[in-house]
Amino acid sequence: MSSLLCICDQGYRASVEEQDDTVVWISHMLQKADNTSTAMLLRGSAVNYAYKGQESVAVKFGDWTQAHPANLPRDLAAYIADGGALFVLSEDVASHGLSAGDLIDGAKPVARSAIAKLVGEYDLVSPW
Repeated sequence: MSSLLCICDQGYRASVEEQDDTVVWISHMLQKADNTSTAMLLRGSAVNYAYKGQESVAVKFGDWTQAHPANLPRDLAAYIADGGALFVLSEDVASHGLSAGDLIDGAKPVARSAIAKLVGEYDLVSPW
C-alpha cells in the first residue's frame, strides 16, 4: 500500500463553491481508493480548515446565491472517518488564536520540529 502526505498551507482557495479546497477533496478521494493511505498536514492559514466553530454562509452575486458553500470542518471529519489522518501544525494553530480544543475531533497537533520525521513516514509528499 502506498502512502501520501499532502501539505496545505494556504487556506481558502476555491472554497466558495459547493466543493471544498482541492487538497481536501483529492486526499479524501485517494483515501477511499484501494491501496492508498493518505494524510494531510495543515499549516499556515490552512489550520483554520479544522476549526470546528466556523460557519459556512451563502454567498450572493446579484440575483444568484450559492446556497451550499463548502463546509471544510464537516468534510475533514468525513475524511478522518474514512481513515484519513489529519495533522495540524501546533505553532500555526496558536498563531491563529486557536487551541487544540477548537479543532475538529481527530485533528492531531504536530510541532514544527516533528515535520521532518512526519514527512519521512510517507512514500510521497505533495505540497499544495
